[in-house]
Amino acid sequence: MSVITTANAQFVKNNNLSKVEFYVQKNELDSAKKYIDIASKESQFINDAKTWFYKSIIYKDLYKLKEKELLISQLRDEVTTSLQQLLLVDTNKTYQSQAESLIKYISSTYYNDAARALTVPDLEVAKINFEFYHTLTSLSSMDKKVVQENIIQFKFALATAIGTIDEETALDSTQKEAIKTIFLEILAIDNQNASAHYNLSILYYNEGVDLANNIDYDSDFDKLLEVQDKIASLFSNALPYMLKAYQLDYRKEDALEGLKSIYRGLNDEEKSAYYENELKSIKK
Repeated sequence: MSVITTANAQFVKNNNLSKVEFYVQKNELDSAKKYIDIASKESQFINDAKTWFYKSIIYKDLYKLKEKELLISQLRDEVTTSLQQLLLVDTNKTYQSQAESLIKYISSTYYNDAARALTVPDLEVAKINFEFYHTLTSLSSMDKKVVQENIIQFKFALATAIGTIDEETALDSTQKEAIKTIFLEILAIDNQNASAHYNLSILYYNEGVDLANNIDYDSDFDKLLEVQDKIASLFSNALPYMLKAYQLDYRKEDALEGLKSIYRGLNDEEKSAYYENELKSIKK
């Protein structure tokens, strides 16, 4: 008489997601990657939150193992894509806490590498990493004030980097416009940012001064008027930002000097004299 016995062995299901789990448990990341790449394209798993959770952690671990020192990492970018998909399909929020931890870690690497890339000639690398940081943090419950402060800090650093690409050569028009755009972006986030107001004003004012210093008085009359109108427009653009910097009590002596000079450039000698006297009074 034969006896049938039962065993406690657990068998691996014959599907690609089960294979992923099997290789993750064995810490065989390359094999796990092979099967998660297949599973994430299969109709039975494409809307399964577990698929994108596993893909996020597998690619994160591979990134740490293979590409952590690279400024641009395809493995890390795939983590971002997987996290976006995870948050989309995880309607029950099964993996919410794990996703938050992954976002916090991966976004920090993007931010750090964005800052690190500011020292290399190609600033596009810094911008790309920063955009990934911005994308990820917008998906998370991270402190929005901290995120905004990080964004502003990066944008100031980017403006500085653009302004010092070639210290022996004056900024060209493209660089000037790029820096202006950055300061305007900062003010869109924080309209009370005194440094952005001040520096934006200086950009407009200096551009007007450069034009004034290089007027070709041999030009025809209409051309000369056109240049003078452009100079006046630049000084007018500079004025509200310098006034705001002064109101915010930022670099008070420099702001007063700026207002004195801007009004003089606009041929408003009365207001120029007023701010000159203010400047003298605080220097006593």
